[in-house]
Amino acid sequence: MNTWGKLYLIPNVLGEHEAGLAFPPYNREVVSKLTHFAVEQLKPARRLIRMLDKEKVIDDCTFYSLECNNSNEVYSQIVTVIKHGASVGVISDAGCPGVADPGAALVNQCQENEIEVIPLVGPSSILLALMASGLNGQYFCFHGYLPKDESARKQQLEKLIKSELKNGSAHIFIETPYRNDHLLQSMLQVLPESVKICIAADILMSNQYIKTRTVKAWKQNIPALKGRQVIFICGMLV
Repeated sequence: MNTWGKLYLIPNVLGEHEAGLAFPPYNREVVSKLTHFAVEQLKPARRLIRMLDKEKVIDDCTFYSLECNNSNEVYSQIVTVIKHGASVGVISDAGCPGVADPGAALVNQCQENEIEVIPLVGPSSILLALMASGLNGQYFCFHGYLPKDESARKQQLEKLIKSELKNGSAHIFIETPYRNDHLLQSMLQVLPESVKICIAADILMSNQYIKTRTVKAWKQNIPALKGRQVIFICGMLV
């Protein structure tokens, strides 16, 4: 039996939610014991650690950047630290690490090195949006980001119409806050009017907005989404 540490995947809060409302007590216990963290950005990670353990001396912790230019070197360093007995926690800016966020490459390195990976319970905007959409939760696909170029973006949506949408599956997209309106416009221009689109903005925040309407209905009342954290889901009920 080895004496290696473990890799903990620690979800972060969505928006201004307090950690106590989103996480079980076990998350607090894990964070209290850890002194090594691999993070997307330092500030949101420090804020979460402070929420979960107000007594922790954060300056005594070691932080590794998941978005640095020499990421492979950092991953190797983290694997070495774990093999020497220290556990490491992975924290993204919001939601779950490795799901539409940095962390998957590090997890892969740990899996290849037979290091135990432990995911902790926490909010995922992708799953929360799907839960609230009324669209197909049995058969769905997460596409991530569509192309920035408008023409390429529309081509991707057209492919979706010809294949996957006809079987009733749900299709999930995200976009950067400043391009939300561009993605919605492309969806309204390309998708048939009978297709349903769920717009889930700022989930778990005080200004949360989750609505599912047909393309035809959205065209009559287009919401302003610039600057908001949005999940888009489209599908047809068959």
